[in-house]
This record gives sequence, C-alpha cells and structure tokens, in this order.
Amino acid sequence: MARIKVPWEYADEVTGDKVSVAVSPFYSKITINRREYYFIRETGEFDGTATIEHVGPVLIYDATKRALKNDAE
Repeated sequence: MARIKVPWEYADEVTGDKVSVAVSPFYSKITINRREYYFIRETGEFDGTATIEHVGPVLIYDATKRALKNDAE
C-alpha cells in the first residue's frame, strides 16, 4: 500500500469537492466536503462520522472573555 504525506488536501476543480486526510495519535480522518470519517489508527477499523456545520458568525474569546476575532469579517 502506498503512503501519502499528511495532512493532505485536494480541491477538485470540476466538481468543487474538497477532500482531505489528517491523522492524530489515535485516529485517521478523511474529510469529504463537510463530512468527516474516522478510523482507529491501530486497527484501521471504521469508528464513525461527523458533519462540519457553519452556523454563522462565531466570536472567539480569550480567557478574559474579550473578543479576539469574528470569523464573519
């Protein structure tokens, strides 16, 4: 089996699909558009999915609760 360097991302210009692969100490994650697929690294077993949702402007706060960034800007 071939290996790829991670993190890896690809944007298909024809379909507009975005695909990425990332790893953590415990999981390998494949993301297709806004859907994530998780695999246990040790066994390769499929572990579950998640969907990335954007719910509008989000404020990021520091420990003193002052706004640092508004991602809608």
